[in-house]
Order: sequence, then structure tokens, then C-alpha cells
Amino acid sequence: MDNVTGGEEGPEMSGLGVAAVARRLGVAPSTLRTWDRQYGVGPTSGGPGRHQGYTPADLARLEIMQQMISSGASTGEAAQAALDAPHEQEPVPQSHSAADSPGAQDISTAGHGGSQTTRIKNLADAAMALDELGMTEVVESALRHEGVAAAWEQVMMPVLVDIGTKHAATGKYVEVEHLLSAVVSRCLVAVTPPQAMFPAGTARSPVVLTCAPDEEHVLPVLVLAAALAEAGAARLMLGARVPAAALAAAIDRAEAHTVFVWSQTSQTGDPSWLTELPVTHPALRVVVGGPGWNRDRLPPEVPCVTSIAAALGALLVAVPR
Repeated sequence: MDNVTGGEEGPEMSGLGVAAVARRLGVAPSTLRTWDRQYGVGPTSGGPGRHQGYTPADLARLEIMQQMISSGASTGEAAQAALDAPHEQEPVPQSHSAADSPGAQDISTAGHGGSQTTRIKNLADAAMALDELGMTEVVESALRHEGVAAAWEQVMMPVLVDIGTKHAATGKYVEVEHLLSAVVSRCLVAVTPPQAMFPAGTARSPVVLTCAPDEEHVLPVLVLAAALAEAGAARLMLGARVPAAALAAAIDRAEAHTVFVWSQTSQTGDPSWLTELPVTHPALRVVVGGPGWNRDRLPPEVPCVTSIAAALGALLVAVPR
């Protein structure tokens, strides 16, 4: 069994355990297991009846692999280069306790005291390794310890933006972005409990959250739904590609007081249809967000927010007391 306690390996160990190596590299232990299982970049020591441990040469290979992934190589390319590279063995210090080691926080404790840089690096490394479990651990920890809005803007979004930048430069990593988006979506849904429809006409009528017609980028709307749930506010999450008529019907049926609409691309940012929202709700407040909107054509009474934190603030202000 892998050493996951963070303590010292005993004399029967022939090298560093998974937890210790993960701390040294700043990655999730599950990422190391994935690299070993899928690419063969794992511990080479150990034998019958003994725990396998990482030797100095194993650690050197992992460092090369990590550096190449950070530079934009695919995980498979980085693994092959690491396996092909010659290595000189250097002693791996083992005399210090885990608490004394630089970067001695693994994924399970990063949310308590790990730096923002460490959390971003852990998530990026897990994403580039297609390590679903590692990504989930980082995202869940960030949501639990930072709160929804801060976890999104300080951890998840920077990694998604970086992957998008790499894709724009190389044409690669579409699968990385899709898997990370799926992991983030699942984690957000998990912290957004379902709610019963509140009686019509009460002060608990919901904020309606939706994407513009034909808009498929739903992650920011999922973030807002989770953040509103965290704040105890009623919300009705409609999701992606919501037709204007369907949104109008939802506003009517829920007697909503506020609606938030997201547009990611200029193809979905024509605001002319906003004037078709129900006229039977003169107090209805409309807030839009996202880079897709044609701001010059937005009605003057419709604010356009530029961040999830700003959107959350605008929506919570509008919640009836």
C-alpha cells in the first residue's frame, strides 16, 4: 500500500513513497499513479515482500516529465522523453520529516494552507496528465476551503484560461479542456443542492440563471448557481442554449424578480431579444455577463458584469428581503 500519511518511510523501504514524491514535485499522488499505470514512469525499486519506492533516478525522470508538460508537451510525449533520457543518480534527502520538506503540502492539505500558486499548479498538472481523480481532489478542496466564487476565479479559471492559450498556440489539448470542464461541472453540481419550487408570489421567488440562445458555455452559470446556493439564495438554473421564449415562460411561471444571462461569444451576444422578456413583470431586473455581449446595444437599464464576483454581488443585491 502506498504511504499516504506523509510520515517517514521505514528502513524496509527501498526509496521514496508516492506521498513524499508528490510533495517534492507539487502534484497529486493520483497523478503519479496515473503516470505509472499509463506510461510506465513509476518506481523501479522494490521486490517480493517489499514496498516499491521511487529511486533518485525515478525522481529525475519525473522531474523531466513535469518540466516538459509545463512547457506544453503532451503527457505521452513527456513520458517517452523522460524514459529515454539518461540519468545520473543523486542522493535523495530522507532525513527531514514531511513537515520540514519544501512544498510539503499534498492535495489533501493544499486547501488549508497551500498557496494559490500551488493549487493552480496542482490542478494544471493533473489536467495535463488527464488525471480525473487528481483534478477532482483539487477542485473539491478549493470549493470547500475558499468558497465557490474565490475557488473559480483564483484556481479553476486561471487553469482553464492557460489551457485555452496553449490550444490557441498549438492546436492541441482540446481533450484536456473538455475533461477539466467536465470535472469542474460535476464538482459545482455536487455543491448545488436541488431545491423545491417556492410558492408563487412569495419573497423567495428565484433568480433565473441562463445562457443566451445558442450559447453553449455553461460553466459560469453553474458557478453562479453554486455561489447563490452557498449564499442561501433561491435560484432557477436553466443551463445552455435557452430560447428566448423558454426563458420568458420560466420567468412567468416562477414569478422571478431577477434574471442573469451569459454570453461567451459575439455570435450569441445580440441583446435585442432582451426587450421581449415578460412585460407582466415591470420590476424584473435583468443582469448580463460574459465577453460576448454587444455592449453598445444593451438597454441602458441592463448592467453587464465582468466577473463572477461582480455578478454574484449584483444578483444578491436584487434578492428580495
